[in-house]
Amino acid sequence: MALNQPITDLLRSMGADLVGFGDVTGLAPDGYRTAVVAAIALPLDIIDDIPIGPTPAYMDTYNRYNARLDQMSDAAAELFRQEGYRALPLTRANSSWDHESMTSPFPYKTAATRAGLGWIGKCALLVTPEYGSAVRLTVTLTDAPLTVAQPVTQSRCGSCTACADACPGHAVQGALWEAGMPREQLVDIPACDKAASDCAEKALGRRTTICGRCFAACPYTKAYVNRARSGQNK
Repeated sequence: MALNQPITDLLRSMGADLVGFGDVTGLAPDGYRTAVVAAIALPLDIIDDIPIGPTPAYMDTYNRYNARLDQMSDAAAELFRQEGYRALPLTRANSSWDHESMTSPFPYKTAATRAGLGWIGKCALLVTPEYGSAVRLTVTLTDAPLTVAQPVTQSRCGSCTACADACPGHAVQGALWEAGMPREQLVDIPACDKAASDCAEKALGRRTTICGRCFAACPYTKAYVNRARSGQNK
């Protein structure tokens, strides 16, 4: 029996707003072929404050959500193991991050596009139809037989320039994403890193790469906020 529904129920019960399953054959480490992706949407008040600059509340939410997502990934992996399958939770402890290049061996957002949850925006962040880019993600890899989604392979951003216009570092290049495109064709990473660090130092008193202006400006993020405020969404 496919474990899609039990895994979905588990992750939803732990607070996931989106759950997807994607074929990552040839992309994931250790020969894993399937990724389970869970996402949590950011609260409205956090999104409201981002255009002013990163706030202590945003930093706290960022850290708390990352911890919750790690717990989700660990729980999903444990369920797979109990059913006799291999699983690797890509928690912060298990997924290395190169601070110099700002890359990881297997980006969460790649798994999310393979799981049909969204596409990569012009600012190189995942864009979901439901929540825009106002989401935090986690991934669990497994060899369990699962029903996977049709992957998203092209951008749906069209002529929109909202994220580029909002970027304090003018780092967004304006290109439309396609699967396999190098991130550098979308965003000038050093310019993004410097602008985000400058914003954080001014607002928080320390340099960190939390900014968020691009995703707060995204029309899909704004649509999520509007729906939520009218009681139609989270």
